[in-house]
Amino acid sequence: MNRKMFAAIAVLLSLASSACTSDGLKRTAYEAAYQKGCMERTAMPDCDPGHQTYDQYERARSAL
Repeated sequence: MNRKMFAAIAVLLSLASSACTSDGLKRTAYEAAYQKGCMERTAMPDCDPGHQTYDQYERARSAL
């Protein structure tokens, strides 16, 4: 019984951590692309005060 429970917990933790990591990577990539675009256009970071957050971007994308 202990081995099965340990295996189940390991699988659940693996799934949870991969979901968190995937979201974190997407957020980082989104912000990096924004910063790169700003630096190329204006040579300044955070060039657009109306820049959408990653959450706003995801909501707009899922509404399509």
